[in-house]
Amino acid sequence: MQYLSFGVTFLVGVVFAVSTVSRLRPGQWRDFVESTRRLLGAFLPSGAAPGAVARLVAPAVTAAEAAVVVLLVPARAVALTLAALLLTAFGVAIALALRRGVATACRCFGGSAELSPWHLARNALLLAATGTGLLAAPAAPGSADLGALLVAAAAALVAGMVLVRLDDVGELFGPGLSRHTPVGGRSGSHVEGSM
Repeated sequence: MQYLSFGVTFLVGVVFAVSTVSRLRPGQWRDFVESTRRLLGAFLPSGAAPGAVARLVAPAVTAAEAAVVVLLVPARAVALTLAALLLTAFGVAIALALRRGVATACRCFGGSAELSPWHLARNALLLAATGTGLLAAPAAPGSADLGALLVAAAAALVAGMVLVRLDDVGELFGPGLSRHTPVGGRSGSHVEGSM
């Protein structure tokens, strides 16, 4: 159980670190703030959120994600709880945006893929990993085998990279889950957000 705990904790750290760092690249921040504005609009009856609100929320989200990474070693349970709260909020925002036809790109990892059910799937997997990390007992200091920890870290790194690029993987293997394809499987149009 200690290796599972270590692996999922490492996985959460990798994903949140990539998310935080990727939007700090030149040009990515502005896109992230705009995506945040559109996602916030999904919560409002008007469908539009002011840019000023997004400019406050975007750095708060980024700081919270960075806090998850920083706190994973000294305060693992706090970090995983914060990660679970963030992932829950992200999941609700994505689900509302998809339901209301808000067209925006996912800027979670600096990408430009439009929100789709793949983003909900990734979020659910990350939330499950975070919950597992909270339930699994961490290893007592010095009691774990270094080789097993390295294997768990390598597996978590690979899983993290797959999760980071899950929307791309989904488009390769399952374009049927694209938001542009209705349940019947025929392509159709979608509603553009008017924000």
